[in-house]
Amino acid sequence: RPSKEGFDIVIGNPPYISAPTQIVSPELNEQRKRIVASKKYKSLNEKWDLYVPFMELGLQLLCPKGIFAMIVPYPLTNQKYGKKLRKMLAEEYRLLEIADLNGTKIFENATVSNCIPFIQNSQPNGELRITQIFEDKIIREVLSKSPGALKQDDKNYVWNLTEEERTGNRFANMNVLGDFCYISKGMVVNANENTEKGAFRKEDLISDSLDAIHCRKYIEAKDIDKYQVKRVRYLEWNTERCPDKLSRPTFRELYDRPKLIMNCLGTINVTIDTEEHFLHNHSIYCAVLWKDLKDVINKSISSSVKKFCKHKRLVMESMSKEVDLYYLLGILNSSMADQLLADQRGGDYHIYPEHIRNLPIPVPQRETQDAIGKIAKEILHRRETNTDYSELEEQINRLVAVLYQ
Repeated sequence: RPSKEGFDIVIGNPPYISAPTQIVSPELNEQRKRIVASKKYKSLNEKWDLYVPFMELGLQLLCPKGIFAMIVPYPLTNQKYGKKLRKMLAEEYRLLEIADLNGTKIFENATVSNCIPFIQNSQPNGELRITQIFEDKIIREVLSKSPGALKQDDKNYVWNLTEEERTGNRFANMNVLGDFCYISKGMVVNANENTEKGAFRKEDLISDSLDAIHCRKYIEAKDIDKYQVKRVRYLEWNTERCPDKLSRPTFRELYDRPKLIMNCLGTINVTIDTEEHFLHNHSIYCAVLWKDLKDVINKSISSSVKKFCKHKRLVMESMSKEVDLYYLLGILNSSMADQLLADQRGGDYHIYPEHIRNLPIPVPQRETQDAIGKIAKEILHRRETNTDYSELEEQINRLVAVLYQ
C-alpha cells in the first residue's frame, strides 16, 4: 500500500550485473555513471554489482516499519563490493531474517547462489533468524544471531551465517600471502572486446596436441587438483592474435617464473609449476614470489602494489626471500587452509584474489619450512606415481596446525 510515507512492503528480484559487465557495455556504463552522479546511493563500493543500488532504492521506498525482501546473490554476504551495504543494513535497519540458499540452484540459468534478506525499516533491535532451505524445499530456522555477531570483523564486514567461529582478525600479527607473492588471475583467452570483438574464440586457440603454432602448455582450473596437473593442452602462442589480441593478455613473464597455481571455486586446490611454465586462463590464480619478479615493471604490478599492498615493493622482494614455494604449497593444501579461507570469504563457493592475497602466513625457522616442503615434494612424487599419500597429508596438517596455535 503506497502512502506519503512509503510502501508497507517492497519485494523483488533485482538484476544481477557485475561491474565488468556494466563497464564493457556502453549503455550500462552510462547508466552506472548516472547512478553514481545522482548521489542517491551511499552503499556503492568499488566494483559494485547493479543489484546493490536496486536494494538501496527498495529500502528508500519503505514507510516506517515497512518490510523489505529481495532475492540476491549470496556474495552480498562476503564480497568487498557489498561492504558498505552490509554495514548499512546491520547498523541502520532491523535485520529480521537472512535465508541462506547457498548451494541450492534457485534459477535454472544462473550459476550464482542466493540469499534473501528480510529487513524492517526501523532501528536495529534484537536477534535475527538465519534460515536454510532443506531437501523438502521448506525453509526453516537453523540459528539466531545478533547483528553484531553476524559480522566476522570490522575491516571487511563479512557476514558469517553459520555457528562456526570465524574472524578475519584471528592472525592479525602475521604477514599475508600477498606480502610474499604477487597474486594474479590468468589470461582471458578470447578476442579483445573493443578491438577484435568476435574475431576468434578460446576454442580457436587451443589444441590437444603440440605443434609449431600451439607451442605452449596450457591448463585451466578443471585440469588441476591438489599437488597435480591432470590434463595439459596446447595454446597458440607468439602469433598475430595470441597473446597480444586477447581480451586480457596479462604479461608474459607471469608464466615464465616458478609459481603456485590454484583454482577459483570451492575447496582450494594448489599445485606448483617450477619448470613447465604453464600458460593458464582466468579460472586459475597464480602466486609468484616477489623476488622472482624483481626486474619486471609494468602497470599490472604497480597497480596491484598500490591497491592491495601495505609494503613497498622492495620490502616485499626482500620478505619473499624468507619463504619457500614448497613450504607455501604445503600450507595452502593443508586442512588449516580451509579455515583460513572461510575466515576471508565466509561461506561463499567462490575464491577471489583478495581472499588468496589476505591468507595469513607464518614464517617459521628454515628447518620447519624445509620439513613441510620436503613432505610436499614427496606428495607430488606420489601423485605422479599414483601412490597413496594420506599419511603425508596428515603429517603436514599436524605441522601446520602447530604454526597457527
